[in-house]
Amino acid sequence: MNTQNIEFTLIQNALDSIERVMELLAWKEGGNEGSRLKQAILLTAHATELLLKERLRRIHPSLIWDDVDKYPKLDARTVGVDKAINRLKQIGNIALTDADSATVKALRNTRNAIEHFHWQTNRMEANSIVGKGLSFAIHFAHKELETDISYRFRDDDTWEQLLSQHSAFAYAHGVRIEQSMADQGKPVQECSFCNAMAQDLSTGACSLCGHWEAIEEDDPF
Repeated sequence: MNTQNIEFTLIQNALDSIERVMELLAWKEGGNEGSRLKQAILLTAHATELLLKERLRRIHPSLIWDDVDKYPKLDARTVGVDKAINRLKQIGNIALTDADSATVKALRNTRNAIEHFHWQTNRMEANSIVGKGLSFAIHFAHKELETDISYRFRDDDTWEQLLSQHSAFAYAHGVRIEQSMADQGKPVQECSFCNAMAQDLSTGACSLCGHWEAIEEDDPF
């Protein structure tokens, strides 16, 4: 008899959801486009909330509970998105940008509409919200949880396929990376492969697509 325990941490659960989102968007698996986008939004919202909770847990496990006095009762309610964002800022000194807060809350609202009410949108809006949401999740995991999600999917063609098949994500994540590199003062040029202004001139590697090419140094003579 196999008595091996089964355990899923918050971040493992989040990564499982993100992996499925990438499969849905990159390889367009399962059902029609509307169904794929619906599933992708639900999973992205789920993963994002878990990542926020994991960051709270690392500050103190009790902060995951809506009422900290009920920690660690498993039948008590855990925090929602609004309270998680507020606690990260007020207690953890981790402030999301206004744009990221809006993205996370829009994901929450859309998920609630899908699960509990009535969801109606258009293709462009659905792609935009899942693209921005996935970009935020990848960024937050890397910055706050020391987890490079994009690297996990570069062993095969999933990351490259995602960038080519989902323009809303490619744009949202490209803008995020370009801003991050500008904030760090890194010299960059346009990547000849993905066209993002994200090729690090010191390494030759593009921070968005991972494409590498040699950088020609100026001849001083």
